[in-house]
Amino acid sequence: MIRLNSVKGKAEKAIRKIAYPPFGEIYCRNEMETRVILDEILVDKLYFQEGVSISHGDIVLDVGANIGVFALSAAKQGAQVYAYEPIPGTFGLLQQNIRLHGLDNMVHPRNIGLSDRSEEKIMFYHPSMFYHPSMSIFDSWNSREDQFELMAENLQEVLAILKTAAPVRYRALKILGFKSLQQVVMRDAIKKIVASAVRVKCQFDTLSGAISQENIQAIALLKLDAELADWEVLNGVKAQDWQRIRQVAMEVHVESDLAPLSQFFSERDFSQVSVKKLKGGTSNLIWATK
Repeated sequence: MIRLNSVKGKAEKAIRKIAYPPFGEIYCRNEMETRVILDEILVDKLYFQEGVSISHGDIVLDVGANIGVFALSAAKQGAQVYAYEPIPGTFGLLQQNIRLHGLDNMVHPRNIGLSDRSEEKIMFYHPSMFYHPSMSIFDSWNSREDQFELMAENLQEVLAILKTAAPVRYRALKILGFKSLQQVVMRDAIKKIVASAVRVKCQFDTLSGAISQENIQAIALLKLDAELADWEVLNGVKAQDWQRIRQVAMEVHVESDLAPLSQFFSERDFSQVSVKKLKGGTSNLIWATK
């Protein structure tokens, strides 16, 4: 990792433990971001819509596990969860949260990312990202800046989320009054986020490689939040392994990918494919079931 010592020192100092009843406590670095994630996964049940469900004893693959909110939630429903998180610092928090909730025998963390090949590659981590849970990690400079600009353009939707997740920041923006001034402040924050990017070397494998490694025979749910690497992850699944996967719930950050992704799942025998745009205007959800 470039700038490893200084970044590591800052990251360790910034870790905090917050309470979220009745889920319990959780370790995080960014409280605002984490509370948004908790609301989306536990209150909105983001990944359990459009007929997607799991039962006790099911196997769930959590690709893009982050600090583990979804993995812990699925494990508390009785599932065995394999949680994949490539960023070492974030993976450390994932491990801490698994131990904190006493779910070591239910959640199996893996410090790798999933792609269309086995390789080592650079990702860009944004430790100062101030609120949006789906925008902490990117592996493309241009795409990242496009996504941040979209946040500024969709200011009202962003404010609606901040009102709950970060009321102090929300009031500070609202008091400016004019939308143009609010966008100026938002873009200034975006510039600071871009400047804070840390390059991290991460290991990657294919999803089929991971399935083989774990000797998994049936997958009740593939939960996927791979930022801008959706196609890479999906193309890393061999034809015979799609027969093992019963449901998919994935966040999609490129709107033009929705139609081809829906077709992709239909061609792999998923009989129901549903799509929904998320608040904030920066991503969408696809649910696919057989």
